[in-house]
Amino acid sequence: MSLDHLALLQRRDIPMADWNAAADIFPNAWLWHRAEAIEAYASWPNNSDCSFAIVDQASGGQIVAILPLLRSRSHRLLSRLESTGGLATADNQSPRQIRNIEVAARNHLLNIARRFNAHRVDLSLSPLAPRHILAECPPVNPLIMLGCQEASTQSWIVDLRGTTDDVLWQRVDQRVRKSVKKARAASVTIREATAMDLPAYLQLHAENCRRNGLPQKPPEYFKSIFETFGQQAMALILAAIDATGSPIAFHAFAIYKRAALYWTVASSQQALLCGANDLVQWEALRQFRARGVDFYETGEAFPALHDSKLKRISDFKKGFGGRLHPYFRGTIITRPILSAGLDLARALRAAYTANSDEH
Repeated sequence: MSLDHLALLQRRDIPMADWNAAADIFPNAWLWHRAEAIEAYASWPNNSDCSFAIVDQASGGQIVAILPLLRSRSHRLLSRLESTGGLATADNQSPRQIRNIEVAARNHLLNIARRFNAHRVDLSLSPLAPRHILAECPPVNPLIMLGCQEASTQSWIVDLRGTTDDVLWQRVDQRVRKSVKKARAASVTIREATAMDLPAYLQLHAENCRRNGLPQKPPEYFKSIFETFGQQAMALILAAIDATGSPIAFHAFAIYKRAALYWTVASSQQALLCGANDLVQWEALRQFRARGVDFYETGEAFPALHDSKLKRISDFKKGFGGRLHPYFRGTIITRPILSAGLDLARALRAAYTANSDEH
């Protein structure tokens, strides 16, 4: 398979079944490569789908690589490209074939960036893809082969293989055990949510956003999680119910290739105070183990931070017995001067906000 035999196809020009079949069998693909996930994130305001596949014309147009890609516009003349999932390739490719695919992918990324005047391309690889999570020795960041600057972080991942409920209970932090007991004492119960719970979820999501000063995600995004992903067993949504029978928290988890991810959450102030969120996470651990899930990613970790909201979120995710795994990220800067100016503006804004909070 030479470089001349490779062709680029937009995702919209490939039957969904063919695209998803590639995501299902490629060892470095995870849920974010599925067409349903791409469409869900494309529903966000100012997002559009630029995903593409690389096919081998010499073998009758066989798909040899896919790359989920979104264009995100923050201004009429300003945009960036983002891939959560990165380049996923067919198995049993020779090093030379992989290199040809990487060259073709990078060239196309740069062409898309020029077409949309994007100042940067941000890519990340899911730690839960089988090739990454099962690696005995973490490899060098594969994204550098696309010409990316290293931007990796880390994520908390719980290994559920060969465990029991008792083992899991001993692994979670004492803070979590105390919080779970507190929620149970308050008569909080957990049940699986259905599409009928979507209005209640949206109400709690709106409350979350007001409380934290964040923009709301479109209802279509959550509708796809409850319906499309839920119906295909690619999502588990658990609801925390208070003593009056009212839902006070929802946690959605993505499930794919014997791995699960903490996806979205909507909870009330009441849930925060009574420990309901910890109880939901504990029940999720038990359900994952019973369903044959091997790994659970609770989320990106920020262990170096001190006394910040991100630090508190990271500590919450750490509390469920996870260990740090590499979370490979990379960046291609296509307009260096503009990108540097935007980075400086963000840094100044963050410093101003931090200084205002101190006073």
